[in-house]
Amino acid sequence: MPSPDARAGTKRGSGTAIAVTLGSALIVATCSTSREHVVAPVVEGQVAAASPSPDAAASVLADNAAPPMPTAMAAEPLPAAPVAPVAPAAPAARAPGHELDAFFGALRSLSNHTRTSHVRVAWLGDSHGASDLWSGPLRTALQTRFGDGGLGFVHVGYKAYRHDGVRIEVKGRWAVEPHQPSTGARTGDGIFGLGGVLLAGSAESPRALLTVADPALPPALTWDLCYKLASPRDELSLSLTGLPDRTLKAGAGEALGVLRHVTLATSVPSPSLRALPVGGQPALCGVTVETDPKTAPGVVLDTLGINGARLITPLAWDEAAWVAELSRRPPELVVLEYGTNESGDHTILTAPYVDHLAKVMARVRAASPDCDCLVLAPTDRADTEERTPLVRDALREAARASRCGFWDTYAVMGGKGSIVAWHNETPSRAGGDGVHLTPRGYKDLGEKLAADVLSGYVP
Repeated sequence: MPSPDARAGTKRGSGTAIAVTLGSALIVATCSTSREHVVAPVVEGQVAAASPSPDAAASVLADNAAPPMPTAMAAEPLPAAPVAPVAPAAPAARAPGHELDAFFGALRSLSNHTRTSHVRVAWLGDSHGASDLWSGPLRTALQTRFGDGGLGFVHVGYKAYRHDGVRIEVKGRWAVEPHQPSTGARTGDGIFGLGGVLLAGSAESPRALLTVADPALPPALTWDLCYKLASPRDELSLSLTGLPDRTLKAGAGEALGVLRHVTLATSVPSPSLRALPVGGQPALCGVTVETDPKTAPGVVLDTLGINGARLITPLAWDEAAWVAELSRRPPELVVLEYGTNESGDHTILTAPYVDHLAKVMARVRAASPDCDCLVLAPTDRADTEERTPLVRDALREAARASRCGFWDTYAVMGGKGSIVAWHNETPSRAGGDGVHLTPRGYKDLGEKLAADVLSGYVP
């Protein structure tokens, strides 16, 4: 199945018009910035039997060559702290139409220059999100108006992925854990980092390179690299522009199989990060790239989409480990963009959607108790004309039950048959697979989403 053009449009290359779009239903939720986190027990659920996911084989990759880099770093890796299971706080009750009030309050503090921390948005979803073509315009609109806090989360070594503002190059074969990242079943220890995917070194000596390509970012950036060592033999060589090369490995007596972080700083334009396994199979679980919030606070949007993912996918990850990762960067708003793959299910019932969304939000609010949430309806899909609106309705009810906002993507596109109509346009806004959009289509959808979200903001 063809994927969106991975090289289409960087964040600063497309102007985003902020205009009110009428007739769109909007539902959202907002999170606190507290670094403390708690974990609630989650009982895994099951979904109805499904036909094969159209997203499962989708792959997007910005494979642009980047200049060779000097060398790496100077901070010691720190294992993630253990997390005690504690019940999360109940979501704050908000009257209809006020689901985004906490998020808007955080944005207002940026606008009033009373905030010295970033306002964070986390986008969880499927291949529509993994391409960053839909989430990118929302990031651009928020950062243009309230300040640019940086790139946020970026996968390192993952081919089925792209990110606005970054050139990504992947050489050789990185082993993906879990093997099917979109699975809803527990796999191994379930510890895969914030983005739900580990990229492990292999015998082919793969290389991953990413280069900051957003000219608007200041030279002073903070990099927080997440990695995992499962064996004393695991060693990872890192290079970061302007810093000496560094090899990361476990010290004597250090715990294995936990997520570790190393924090680095650069002060040169367009820096590059290179990762190269030099022993065993060290694994990468992503890097975050941000400005210093004390001097340049702004908005950061983490794109955490996975090809083929469903609402149940995050529930397959180890709860304590994922909550600990989210607690390192607690969001004020989480966007939940699922449903396109669920539209292929033979049976669609509302109750599982309500249950699964509540459990996902319990995890989010364990890390960020006051987090707002925005649920997006699925896009239209050519081969599921009758089932897509049923999924839309189930997600709307799930959003209401979890006190989240809801944005009716399906209606915004034009409802039944709209993806075919978008494909027949010149130029097309939808691809020929009947599932995905073209870069132009995603940009259009993202700008409409941004306009509707910001239409509720009062300075």
